[in-house]
Amino acid sequence: MKKMRLHIYIVLGIFLVGFILGTFLDLSLTEAIFSRDNGFGLTFAALGVIPGYMILAILGGGYFALGLHKDYKIIYKILCFVASVALAVLAVYFSGREIFGVNGFNQKQLNWLGYLICGVIALACGYLGYILTKKSKNDKLWLIYAITAACIFMALVPGVTLLKSIFHRPRYRSLSLYEGIDFHAWYQRCTNYKDLMGTYNLTSEEFKSFPSGHVGASAVFMIFALILPLLNKDFEKLQLPLFYAGFAYALLVGFTRILVGAHFLSDVSMGGLLTTVFILINNEVIIAIDKKKKLTLEEAE
Repeated sequence: MKKMRLHIYIVLGIFLVGFILGTFLDLSLTEAIFSRDNGFGLTFAALGVIPGYMILAILGGGYFALGLHKDYKIIYKILCFVASVALAVLAVYFSGREIFGVNGFNQKQLNWLGYLICGVIALACGYLGYILTKKSKNDKLWLIYAITAACIFMALVPGVTLLKSIFHRPRYRSLSLYEGIDFHAWYQRCTNYKDLMGTYNLTSEEFKSFPSGHVGASAVFMIFALILPLLNKDFEKLQLPLFYAGFAYALLVGFTRILVGAHFLSDVSMGGLLTTVFILINNEVIIAIDKKKKLTLEEAE
């Protein structure tokens, strides 16, 4: 895990550079590439968060395997099964609502279909987590899974949601339509957003540009690369390629969010930055757990 520190810092640095550049170039960059009904961009808006949120389903399948196969006390087995269900439900809820929601294909009457699609995917991902965990001999997986789930939750819910509720930054797709909605830099709070909602008949979703939850969620995929070798050492050679594949995917999602006017460069960069900070925290905690485990084994010898 120590070898991943440098790569996490590299990704942090890239997102930070994007955030700084966005502070000065947000409007001009978005104006240059904006394409409201771009099919490629809308597809990623609808489906882009699924890989990231499905990490929760994988963790859920892992907890199910731990509860079923590990020699735990009955209370711990019950807690594993409860965690399994909770993580799967969260994965389906957060990803399913996006497919046909206002930031996806914008067909709210089909929201049930989005949950159904994500439910099927969550079952498959849960089974993957079950298989990987069942074969693992790491006795600290229950703790590693808990820390990983907590880091994902902290990055996406308090982090992203809290900032959105503070700044209420208008999305470019709305300000491009209505002259009365002004551009706001990320650090400029939109204090009259409620008046603008009433004037132009807009939902609060049009004032949640900063930061990007889509990029934050898609960047979560990088966490999978960190925990995979802990399930099986044979997967260690896949760690780095998967980590950068997750990063590349987050960049692609970020580009498409700018393309369709849902976010600015600073928005998508901050979304990625928040998740990567918690990826770093997750990595450091796992290193500490692994170090403590080794010390305990040495003392026993």
